[in-house]
Amino acid sequence: MSSSKTSPPSSRPTSRDSRKTMSIDLSNVPPLSMPTPPSNTLLITNLQDAAIFRPDNLQTIRDLINSSAPIHAWAPLKSFRRIIVSFFDEASAIRIRQILDGEAIMGEIVRVYFGQPTPIEPKDEHLNLPDAGKLFFISPPPSPPHGWEMRLEDAPNKQVHPEDLAEALAKLHHRPTADSPTSPTSIGGGEGRHRSGSSTTIYDPEEHGHSPNLPAIAVEDMTGGNDISPIEQEKPIFAHTSRPPVELMEQ
Repeated sequence: MSSSKTSPPSSRPTSRDSRKTMSIDLSNVPPLSMPTPPSNTLLITNLQDAAIFRPDNLQTIRDLINSSAPIHAWAPLKSFRRIIVSFFDEASAIRIRQILDGEAIMGEIVRVYFGQPTPIEPKDEHLNLPDAGKLFFISPPPSPPHGWEMRLEDAPNKQVHPEDLAEALAKLHHRPTADSPTSPTSIGGGEGRHRSGSSTTIYDPEEHGHSPNLPAIAVEDMTGGNDISPIEQEKPIFAHTSRPPVELMEQ
């Protein structure tokens, strides 16, 4: 019986493996960020030593920069370990960046970047006037407009009833209320005061609702009489409460 030798696996790639191509996943690569264009503002960063922000050291750095290019604005930010400085033109900012970028200040290599442009021309910083339709929200109210003149207000309205109520009362028919026991004019057996004006019945239970138990409602003219009604004379008597005994108060 013959024994067959098994050949060792070959390390050479087969034709199938050679067809496989390598691929790279670029989905997680962040987008390309463009450098900030030159402007008249510089950000002096990586100022890690807190002693740089002492008043004397800041004044020394400012004087050195100002000797090369006039400074428009100077803003040290200690918490961010940087200084924001702006110049009157972009050429000055480019020149200072070439001098300071990569230099050592108190043992730290500083990096200088361009910031957002700083406007040089002064601009009006006053608030705009609000919309004329919303001036009532302001307290106190603003000054009156140009050409406004003060005038006296009209007298109060002397008309007792509104026009719609006066017109409705004029359409009602006058009805005598002396015979009705529920009329306001017959309260107290006819002892009410005499009124020189007219009386107008607005609601009569016998004619409008067929409910004799309901009172009648009438409107009377009170402008012509000066007598005092007995109802007005009857005022409540306020009785005084006696003081409790002193013994109870002490207990």
